[in-house]
Amino acid sequence: MNGNPRGIRQIKTMKKLFENKYFAFAVRLVLGAVFMYASFDKMANPEVFASIIDNYHILPYQLVNALAIFLPWTEFITGLLLITGKWVKGSLLLYNVLMVIFIIALTQALIRGLDISCGCFSVNPSSTSEVWLRIAEDLVLLFFSFMLFKYTPDAGINNREIGNNNLINQTN
Repeated sequence: MNGNPRGIRQIKTMKKLFENKYFAFAVRLVLGAVFMYASFDKMANPEVFASIIDNYHILPYQLVNALAIFLPWTEFITGLLLITGKWVKGSLLLYNVLMVIFIIALTQALIRGLDISCGCFSVNPSSTSEVWLRIAEDLVLLFFSFMLFKYTPDAGINNREIGNNNLINQTN
């Protein structure tokens, strides 16, 4: 048996791919564009989006309206930050959390047999989509955003610099 199994080589290749700044930018661009595009119709029609959220039968009605206003703006800002490269780790973390929530919401609707318009990209009730297809798409987006989060280096001050600043600013 070889000292470097095939699985380890594949992981190293994946790591190199996601650490490549051009590939990482392309992935950020696609992820950001998807979230920004998904937010436009929801921002323009929050009352219709609230109705779509309510059709999932997950949240109490009191939270539905607030979410219908808050969620599209969160998607838009997260997408914008990913595209511009600002606060990338935080944006990717939020992206991952939202994707997991979306997957759970869609999966529970599929399991419960709810006949819904997912509201993913359009609030138009005639734009029906296959829920299982949206779940698959969300899983692909989650994979790319998770891998990018995992292999994107942290920007900012490292721990050694923070420790030195704390030593300098100490009072006796």
